[in-house]
Amino acid sequence: MSTVIILAPVVMASWPILTAAATAAAVGMGLAIKDSIQEDLAEQVEAPQSVEVELEDSQVTGTLSTDRQIVLSKGDVELRITRDSRGRCKVCATGTGKSKTELKQMADEFTQKLIQSYAYHRTMTELKSKQFQVVNEEVLEDGTVRIQVRRWVD
Repeated sequence: MSTVIILAPVVMASWPILTAAATAAAVGMGLAIKDSIQEDLAEQVEAPQSVEVELEDSQVTGTLSTDRQIVLSKGDVELRITRDSRGRCKVCATGTGKSKTELKQMADEFTQKLIQSYAYHRTMTELKSKQFQVVNEEVLEDGTVRIQVRRWVD
């Protein structure tokens, strides 16, 4: 007997869980985590473009405060994950030499990977807590993750 479960996650996490999911998503896209932000305005030839993407249906709770952020970079593009005063989580993409369309596409791709990483982490945690064993796990070409589990019942 087979069962297919489709997960449509709502991101509700504390800062450590969001950080872990963001790191996993960043690694998958080749982004680097920045320890500090240094902007040298003298080197900037053109004004950087910027777009914001809100994580749909997300609420980041727990220890994540409004003054915290995660900053990721790849080349001249920087992604910032922040939480506003209303509790909504946003991804802001900023970069020079990129159009707003390119930045929006990159931010959208990152938010999808972030949600997928969060859902994967949450699912694996729940499966282990319910004493399921992972029999097989595969990542398809389109990025879909298939997990086959088993649980022995006495």
